[in-house]
Amino acid sequence: MDPRRLVAALAVVVMLVTAGGCSSSSPSASVHRSPPLSAGTQRTTPTSTSTVPPSATPTTVPATVPRAPGWTLDLTTLPPGGGFTSLSCISDTLCVATGGGSAGGDTALTAGSGVAISWDGAVWSSPSVYFPAPATGPVTAPVLPTLACTSGPLCVIVDGSGHVSTGDGTDWSNPAGLPAPPPLAANPSDPGAGHPDSRTEAVDCPAPSLCAVVDNTGHAFTMMNGTWLAPQSFGQTVGFGTAAAKVSLYQAGRVGVSCPTVSDCTAVVGTAVLDWNGASWSEEATPWASALAPGGAAPVAIACPTTDLCAIVNGDDIVVRNGDKAWTPRQTLDPGRQLDAISCPSRSFCVAADDTGAIMLWNGSTWTGPTPVIPAATQYPGIGVSVSCPSAQFCMIMNADGDYATYTGSATVAP
Repeated sequence: MDPRRLVAALAVVVMLVTAGGCSSSSPSASVHRSPPLSAGTQRTTPTSTSTVPPSATPTTVPATVPRAPGWTLDLTTLPPGGGFTSLSCISDTLCVATGGGSAGGDTALTAGSGVAISWDGAVWSSPSVYFPAPATGPVTAPVLPTLACTSGPLCVIVDGSGHVSTGDGTDWSNPAGLPAPPPLAANPSDPGAGHPDSRTEAVDCPAPSLCAVVDNTGHAFTMMNGTWLAPQSFGQTVGFGTAAAKVSLYQAGRVGVSCPTVSDCTAVVGTAVLDWNGASWSEEATPWASALAPGGAAPVAIACPTTDLCAIVNGDDIVVRNGDKAWTPRQTLDPGRQLDAISCPSRSFCVAADDTGAIMLWNGSTWTGPTPVIPAATQYPGIGVSVSCPSAQFCMIMNADGDYATYTGSATVAP
């Protein structure tokens, strides 16, 4: 790496840590977009379910949080249901949240149908079911679904059980399985399906012509122009000689992917980084030895506002890639907290959120915060917080209970 670029990248991180005496900085993710609807898209509704479909009544009452500059007060009309795992906004008048199914990473805790709800700038819709819970037989409901939306509106939901569904926020195609990836040797650190956090996915789509998906078992999936390409599998070599084997990049927790263009995506799975160049995925030859939490045990999130700038949050730390493929050493931004999400619509505006509902705001030179804007989840703790910013003038943050707040781009709103 050019020493001048390294110095510049480190300077960015130093500014993040030291500016204003504040520490701060994560789909979920950068602004999400998604592929076009598949032919024959239809709304899926359960004809027979093992549980009662989600209620249209909000499930929680938000705790009092002081008003933060630019952010709404606690909203009294909460989205219906609960167990929200992902949020995507394409404007200040359309946001979509998804959840339901399994509230945690363990399929044995499946709670019912997978649902999505949409917000029109004023009110939330009733839940629409995209994945009916089975009446009998094996548990197949979604696990920790993640969401990406773009104008149209067009949205895609991918979940840890390996299913994908497209829709407009209300009407959804029947969920279909992702293509089968090339097999990898068993990973000794992978507990297998049915264990907490055993299956998670991340999705991002910079345009309707491309959608990228990665999971926490070393697989990358790419949809180009409505067609899924052959998936790729990645892993670390263990053993020697004839006993050597590639095992999947298992990450006990959420993973992240961000695509500033259709020919540039970066994904993070544990301490490994995967890159998409417009034709295929590759694994970076030398992931940082200690850039993230030991073993990559904490959830990670990534935002790449441009092709030459990416930021990854993990635990209370951040690492930055600025100008080339080298990453800075990790820096602590939110001491003692878990950074769950980061969204960067441009290189001069980012919002990161931690598990307590506090946000950190980046203006291109400094971070401010952490500042509480929503309460920590109480009914669905442990799922995490989502944030989505389609522009520097609008953001939404939501916890798993459905407590949410919006940012209007005004830093002059009195507290």
